[in-house]
Amino acid sequence: MMAQNDSTVVVIGAGLTGAVAALELAQAGVSVVLIERDACAVNRASLRNEGKVHLGFVFAHDQSLATPRLMIEGALTFRSILSGLTDGAADGLIASTPFTYLVPEDSLLPPNELERRFAAMEAIFLGRMSDEPDLDYLGTRPDRLFRRTTLAALSGYLGTSGMAGGFLTDEVAVDTVALASIIRSAIAAQPLVRFWPCHRATGIQRLKGGFRVTGSAVQNVDPGEAWQVDAAQVVNVTWENRFLLDGTLGIAHPPGWLHRLKYRVIARVPDAMRLGPSVTMVVGPFGDVVQRSDGTAFFSRYPAGLQGWTHDVAPPAAWEAPCRGVLPADQAAAMAQAILTAIEPWYPGAAQAEPIEVDAGAIVAYGCTDVDDPASGLHDRTRVGVESHDGYHSVDPGKLTTAPLFGVRAARAVIGRL
Repeated sequence: MMAQNDSTVVVIGAGLTGAVAALELAQAGVSVVLIERDACAVNRASLRNEGKVHLGFVFAHDQSLATPRLMIEGALTFRSILSGLTDGAADGLIASTPFTYLVPEDSLLPPNELERRFAAMEAIFLGRMSDEPDLDYLGTRPDRLFRRTTLAALSGYLGTSGMAGGFLTDEVAVDTVALASIIRSAIAAQPLVRFWPCHRATGIQRLKGGFRVTGSAVQNVDPGEAWQVDAAQVVNVTWENRFLLDGTLGIAHPPGWLHRLKYRVIARVPDAMRLGPSVTMVVGPFGDVVQRSDGTAFFSRYPAGLQGWTHDVAPPAAWEAPCRGVLPADQAAAMAQAILTAIEPWYPGAAQAEPIEVDAGAIVAYGCTDVDDPASGLHDRTRVGVESHDGYHSVDPGKLTTAPLFGVRAARAVIGRL
């Protein structure tokens, strides 16, 4: 057993939300042990995604607009939170061209209804900026978020066969690799954060006046030496293992959660495709292309890239390797070909892109059926945030967009009990 090490707060999980919570606590003078099973922070779902800072468009099927409203709140605080924790280093992270939204003929919502809901989202966005002049969207304050366009206008560079309409938007994605590097540097520079990499937490016990977190060191895929740490409060931000750890304290969650394994491809695009628009298709199981300024792009195609689905309390061990970016070369090549070939009809040039990286991320949400079902719970992403239980705080970050927001809220929940 490794020597016990006491702390005021233990944060389990050094993804973006956990890192923000730890840094926010440290800025308030609170000592933190930040525990992470990987060798570095921000190395899983927070890194291996498209980087989109959502303005709500993807979640247009939520008729209440509660999910778009939450995304807008996260988007308008994303830059300021991260900038404040990194001495401004997180400014200027925008990496993509603006998103065009394509509407396939089999979309769950037709273009006219999407236009109506997009306009409602734009009104929410503009209202929030009017109420709070300090808010911004990644350093900008646009006076509109979208414009409807014609298929004829898009046909010069996108495949429009089978499409019903399109929208130009001001939505963009950030560079998650650069973001991860900035957050790792901030953690290393913060003396009140003790970072414990390669430590897997497996249990939490409530003690008189606090908690004991136990686990084992990570040695490749095998458990190593056992360890434990005591703390006055604990923040659990372990994403796909959150329910499992909560359960060791007897905390049950409502049924209906779903873990999905979704692959992505990072590829160098051909010259003819370079600096074209980023594209997302709505609403249903479609895909994304995120065009970056360095000549690379992120590609995801939902049917081809969806390779795991479970309602178990935690994903299977087989998901571990792809979530760390470790795949056999033949498997990576086959996955890249499947995704890029599927995207080629609506984004010409994708099949000629040169794959650089193939990996996957776990997606955690509530829903028993897939996004092609109008009644699926996956269209509602509001069952997220901070749940506090007498000094124990369990956090579902939702999306990358809301990760900093919920990291700050988790830190404030801790500070409120000190």
